[in-house]
Amino acid sequence: MSGVQFDERARYVVFGLSGRTLALPAAAVARFLPVPALETPPALPPVVAGVFRWHGRVVPVLRLDRLLGLGERAIGLYTPLLLLERDDGPLALAVDRVHGMADGEAQEIAEDLSFEGCALAVITHEAGSATVLDPGRLLTLAEERRLEDFRAQAEERLAQWQTPQ
Repeated sequence: MSGVQFDERARYVVFGLSGRTLALPAAAVARFLPVPALETPPALPPVVAGVFRWHGRVVPVLRLDRLLGLGERAIGLYTPLLLLERDDGPLALAVDRVHGMADGEAQEIAEDLSFEGCALAVITHEAGSATVLDPGRLLTLAEERRLEDFRAQAEERLAQWQTPQ
């Protein structure tokens, strides 16, 4: 299952997006955040809602609805974010609602139901079922490169607003 471990002892963050119930391995989600004021630099890719600073680092906010080709939702004051800590820097995912944490046994799903390979399993938990996304497969390699270029440009732009010390 592409290097992501799913077993009966696994914990997941269960969330709603565009009428679907989805999940991420809990180990991939550093925190839940309310949406802060987002900077919207020029040439913003359509899947990026904006950026914000988190502990001195630029965090792009991905429109998971657009990335997965689901019905688009407006991002507003009460939109929750899932903050992922990744090797190349933090990334936030805008979702409709965070349902909470769940333990569940994952069952592999068919490739044609996998959101272009992003979804690898379905878990059944006390409130129903959720499609488990692999955080390492949300972006293609080309998208990863473009996001890194965008993050560097946003860092440079926002650094110009820092007061010299």
